[in-house]
Amino acid sequence: MKARVMGLSGKVKGKIELPKIFEEAYRPDLIKRAVLAAQANRLQSYGPDVYAGMRTSAEGWGVGRGVSRAPRIKDGRRVAKVPFAVGGRRAHPPKVQKDFREKINKKERRKAIRSAIAATANPSLVKSRGHKFDVELPIIIDDSLEELTKASEMREFLQALNLWDDVLRAKNRKIRAGKGKRRGRKYKRKKSILIVTSKDGGIVKAARNLPGVDTVLVGALNAELLAPGAHAGRLTIWTKSSLSKLEEVFG
Repeated sequence: MKARVMGLSGKVKGKIELPKIFEEAYRPDLIKRAVLAAQANRLQSYGPDVYAGMRTSAEGWGVGRGVSRAPRIKDGRRVAKVPFAVGGRRAHPPKVQKDFREKINKKERRKAIRSAIAATANPSLVKSRGHKFDVELPIIIDDSLEELTKASEMREFLQALNLWDDVLRAKNRKIRAGKGKRRGRKYKRKKSILIVTSKDGGIVKAARNLPGVDTVLVGALNAELLAPGAHAGRLTIWTKSSLSKLEEVFG
């Protein structure tokens, strides 16, 4: 199967034979497993100090005083240390020993990545994710894209390919529901274009300020970048040289 190779101006510069990875069957079950494993393996252990709520002089008074046998601080009668006391220890706190990791077989993970790569060339899957585009998929650009260094140059390139509307779509951010909004993650933003390159000639700097746009080297591709939220079909731009490396990395 052949696909068009376009220049930075949006004009067709030739054709290229697509790698066989783009013929991989769509496997949403494996993609979801790979994404959830990646998210779980990124979690950080958390838990309270071992002595939280226990640094107190409290001791029980025993029987015969007409009060409960709960531990009370010295030179006072305030209950401390126990879970039902204000400032007392927690009965069953989260443990730092908890293992959040999820395992996935190497062959399954690689097949999930190949399936997610093939999904980027499926217009119906890409549109179902909400992406806005008016260009033939997959989007392949010559290697001059890797040399862009300015955000203004990236904007002109995306406008020439009729992809700038998708970046504007991701610009609108949503306020998160729940307590997360007061824990440093108030806003949620949509994912836009993924740019896959073979090297960084300045493209990372050029694209890092565009909302929702991610740039990655082909060797660092993973299922979560290709299918955010375990939903495959992300709008992806490939450079010509990155496609030639796909087979040796994920073949």
